Amino acid sequence: MLAYLFRFAAIPRAARAFLAGGLLLELGHAFLWTLQNLYVRSVGYGEAQAGIVLSAQTVGILLATFPSAWMYDRFGPRRSLTLACCLAAFGMTGLALSTSLPWMLGFAALNGAAFCLHMVVAAPFVMSVSDPTTRTQLFSAEFATRNVAMTIGPLVGGYVAGTFEASFVESASLRYTLLLGAALMLSGTLFYRRVPPAFPSDQPRRRRSLFEILHRDNRHMWLRLSIPNLLVGLGAGLSIPFINLYFTDRFDVQKAHLGLLMAAASATMTVGVLATPWAIARMGFVRATILTEVLSLPFFVVMAWTTSFPLAVGAMILRSALMNLSHPIWRNFVMEITPESWRASVNSMATLAWNAGWGISTIFGGALIESTTGLLGDGVDGYAFPMIVTMALYVAAITTEGIFFWAERQRGRSPSI
Repeated sequence: MLAYLFRFAAIPRAARAFLAGGLLLELGHAFLWTLQNLYVRSVGYGEAQAGIVLSAQTVGILLATFPSAWMYDRFGPRRSLTLACCLAAFGMTGLALSTSLPWMLGFAALNGAAFCLHMVVAAPFVMSVSDPTTRTQLFSAEFATRNVAMTIGPLVGGYVAGTFEASFVESASLRYTLLLGAALMLSGTLFYRRVPPAFPSDQPRRRRSLFEILHRDNRHMWLRLSIPNLLVGLGAGLSIPFINLYFTDRFDVQKAHLGLLMAAASATMTVGVLATPWAIARMGFVRATILTEVLSLPFFVVMAWTTSFPLAVGAMILRSALMNLSHPIWRNFVMEITPESWRASVNSMATLAWNAGWGISTIFGGALIESTTGLLGDGVDGYAFPMIVTMALYVAAITTEGIFFWAERQRGRSPSI
């Protein structure tokens, strides 16, 4: 453990500023993730409209994906990350002050575009400020930072919303809590201004354009990277955005306790991320990704059917930990197999595929919840069917990862293990 901590201490100063800014940005995002659906319902809308607002965020992500790669290549990390913070805070503020669905959709799309810019910048930036001896630790640190925020954020957000509710109506208490989250997002700029204004390398670099990467001669590369991401996004969007409503509706969980549940899931991932470098060294990127994803599947089945609150909580925490642990491994793998001059654009394509799937399925997720009550049996609510479909799409994604990348199964594995 000490050796592991010493490796994290070797993380470059620029990367530490990036992690600190990301922590504050993700704290604000955790408020939004925990309370957005509840806010949409508190001003008079249903699950279907909540799903449409979530889809609007994804539309913003899709529209901003390739412009984000261009911005990173053109303006560098400092200005790109600072802009992402400001736009995310503005979008969240507008969403919190809106009661009209069209305005909610517009601000949600802006918020999604801002987070797209941050996501697209993150992976190539990590690659650019690290070397092979610290790269795995830095990807793990970035993931751990996000999960620390997603542990603290729901806990604080749920508590603050519950406290405000003692003095205000539900919609007002949620609005004030979301505005606090927007302030946290904006404070991330204090650290992002310490990120280098340009790339660490002094060597001029030719950037590959989107049209070069999408040329039919390169189709094998971007299709193999995009199809698994598309399938995972399709599956996740049907169920994951509605987890807060799942616990609220099926188990009548209050806001403060809801934040505690979501924080517990993120805390488990944060602890588990310490095993990521070990898993890569022992199994390689591909096998470690597939194993963690496969192990998460049974817990989704439990969540779909159980009416036991403790069992649902345990399944949610373990599913979340296992499935999400594959993310830093997979992102590291994608960057490792991608030529340096293509990384921002390839990361954009992978992000586009995942979010296209997420955006498509969130439109249907809320409607399915409303319309499939009783479909799988008497007394079975509308959350069960979308979760079963999610699991089937995850199985398809895992299968394609194995087919496309099994030849790379030794990459990342330490020869001494």
